[in-house]
This record gives sequence, structure tokens and C-alpha cells, in this order.
Amino acid sequence: MHHPQVQNQVNSSFQMKSNLILAMCFVYFVNFFVHSFNFQIFLAGLSVVVFLLSLQHSNSTPRIFSVLMFISGIIFYISKGVGLDDFVNGVTTNLPILILVMLVPLISIPLKIGGYFNTVRFYLEKMMASKKKLFGSISLIIFLLGPVLNLGSIRVLHETIKNIKLSPVFLAKSYLVGFSTVILWSPYFASVALVLYYLKIPVLDYLPLGLSMAVIQLIAGNLLFGLYLKNKHHSGDLLKKADTVETNNLEQPMKITQLLLIILLLMGSIFLLEFLTKWPMMFLVSLMSIMYPLLWSLVKHKWRDAEQLFVNYKQVSLPRMNNEIVLFISAGFFGKALEGTIIASWIKQFLNMVASTSFLLFSLTVMGIIVILSFIGIHQIVVVTALVTQIEPSFIGTRPEVIALLIMISWSMGAVLSPVNPLNLLVSNSLKRSGLHVGFKWNGVYLLMMFIIGTTFVYVIH
Repeated sequence: MHHPQVQNQVNSSFQMKSNLILAMCFVYFVNFFVHSFNFQIFLAGLSVVVFLLSLQHSNSTPRIFSVLMFISGIIFYISKGVGLDDFVNGVTTNLPILILVMLVPLISIPLKIGGYFNTVRFYLEKMMASKKKLFGSISLIIFLLGPVLNLGSIRVLHETIKNIKLSPVFLAKSYLVGFSTVILWSPYFASVALVLYYLKIPVLDYLPLGLSMAVIQLIAGNLLFGLYLKNKHHSGDLLKKADTVETNNLEQPMKITQLLLIILLLMGSIFLLEFLTKWPMMFLVSLMSIMYPLLWSLVKHKWRDAEQLFVNYKQVSLPRMNNEIVLFISAGFFGKALEGTIIASWIKQFLNMVASTSFLLFSLTVMGIIVILSFIGIHQIVVVTALVTQIEPSFIGTRPEVIALLIMISWSMGAVLSPVNPLNLLVSNSLKRSGLHVGFKWNGVYLLMMFIIGTTFVYVIH
């Protein structure tokens, strides 16, 4: 009898939470320009409220780790005898990254309305005759769209092509080869944003290394798939359903060119704005995520279509970002609290001791820690925050960019392998297969190759 009432309560709590999240984003933008401590206290308070509301709806593993990190952080802060400003800084440490992760999906709104994903499907259907070409196309599309759409690139692409009958093995390989490269270089992605933020590296200093490694990885993944095809003579791997999208063939080349131009424009404008304003990359990406769809829909007179997608984002997508919210806020708080404690000095001593033995051993140790801990369910945000705050590149005898790349490669491997990582979870849920199948069984050889190429690349440039 009370079912509709319960549903209404759930809906209203969802609405309240999404309103508070949007308020937190708004206050973050205002605080960037205002620089008032009282305003920062208000932002931290709002963040704690959003954190606590998201905690009850998050998955059990992120919830446990977040609570442990937050409580440990409070204990560390109290034992250090710090003031209110340290607490406030701790709570808001990872806020720039969290807001970037939450707002980036908005960039897909103009792409959905513009019908660009139908064009993508049109081209993929043309590639059906050749498995190699199709694999190359899917991994390349994710390589290009991933930096802008984040994990949404896989979600959208899967929705676009799920009526084309492709085997789960084929899709798992192409999705993960494509997206594992994005993690290495995209300033729109949390891994790059987080590490560059902590190591204080300008994006343009890191980009040549990250992008080179990403291209090498993409080529290697495609070559490996070619070898896999030679060894496995699947019949019926790529059965095609009869239904195809009705599209105007003459329009397609123009559409695909427009899509590439949009991606280049978004990337280029971010770098140009960073150069002109000297504002942080994460702030600019977050700002662009809001401004681009708003301006596009107004200029193109598509506000009616866009409004529905904005409402859907607010009511459905935003309140579901519980795991991201609790992990980012608690990891930032914990990482800040860890500074100057005995545990921090132990981590630093251990890393310096390993580095003084050999740089290769240091690389393998960092990689091993991140990949193993992310495999057993500890998110990379947690592990990387604890590590990166204690690594001094100059003491280890290398450049900060090299350390950043080493961490990105480890993060990427952990994301593919770990059954509880959002990337692996998204792919395994989409394909209705277990995370171990998707990460370890179907992409284990790719991960091994990535490990060999990655460690060699880092060692050579070091």
C-alpha cells in the first residue's frame, strides 16, 4: 500500500542530493574566484554533507574504505594538533578532481543530439567484413572519444553497436585496449588529473610522454589481436543482425569529420585557455564541461532537446555517482592527513630504499603495489594518493613526468585487471560476463605485454 509513498521519498531524497551536489559544484566555481576562508569553510561543510549522503548509497567496498580513510584522517589530524584550516583543506583537496569526474559526462549532450553516434555505427557496420579493421576502429573510436567522454565512451558505443552481433571476447578486447590507452594521457581523465595535480606537473610537459605511450599501447594491442585471430579461427564470431540504421550515406563523411573537429577543438581550447589564464587544468575542464553544451544548445537552437538530457543528467546520472564521491573526498582527506605522520615517513623511507637499489626495482615495486592492491579492491585513488604524496622524483634521480607515467601505466593495468574497478565493472556488466573473464582471461596477455612495454619505456626515458 505504501509503495508509491516510499518511491516518492526515494525520489525526493535523490533530488535533494543532486541539488546539493550541484550546489557544491557552484560554490567550488565561485570559491575559485573569491578566495575567502569563510567561503571555503562553507564549501567543506557542503562537501561533508554530500559525502555522508552518498555514503549510504555507495557499494560496500568503497563505503568501507571511505569510512576507514575518513576516520583515520580525523585521528591523524587530531594527533598532529592542527587547526580548522587544515581540516578544511583536507576535505576539499580532491574536490577539483571529483567535480571534473562529475561534470565531464555533460560534454556528450551535443554529441547525442547531433546524431554523431549513428555515424559511428554506420562506419562500424561498413567494417564488418574484416575483424582486424573492426577491432582497430572500435579501439580507435574509444581512444578518440574516451578523453572527452570518459567511461561514457564505452557506454555510448556499446548502446550504439549492441544490435550488431559481436562476440563478448571481441568486445572485451577492443573496449579495454581502447580505454586503457585513455587512462595514460587524457587531461579529462581522473588518473592524469590526480597525478599531475599532486606532482605539480603542467599538462603540456607530461603530454608528449603520455600520448607516445598511449599510441604505442594502441598499436601493440591491435597487433596482438591480429596474432590472436591467427591462432583462433572462430566461425560466427561476428554475426550480423539484419537491422541497420537508416542513415543518409552522403552525410556520413561530413559527420565523422565534424566529430573529429569537435574533439580537437575541445582539446585545443583547453590547452589554449590554460596557456592564457594560467588556471588549473582541472578547473578549466570542469568549466568547459558546463559551458560547451550550454553554448552549443543555445547557438544551435537545440535547447528543447538539450533540456531533457540536462534534466536526465541531474535526476539519474548525478545521484548515482556515490562511489566516486565517497572515494575522492575521503582519499584526499586521508592523503592530506597522512602528510608528516610516521606512516608517511615509513612509506617514503621504503620507496627511497628501493630506489637507491635500482630504478628498475623501484618501477616494479610501484607497479606491483598499485596493480595488486587495485586487484583486491582498493581503488587506485587511495593507493596512488598515499604513494604519490611521498615520492620525491629528485631524490629517486628522475623527472616528475617519468614518475607520473609509471603511475599511469600501473593505474591503467589495475583498471583492466580489477573486477571491482569501474572500467572492468562497466565492460563485464555490459557483456554479462564475470570481471575475471573480462580482465584476466581475455586480456591477460595484453596486460603482460603492456607491463613489458611500459617498464621498458619508463626505464629508457628515465
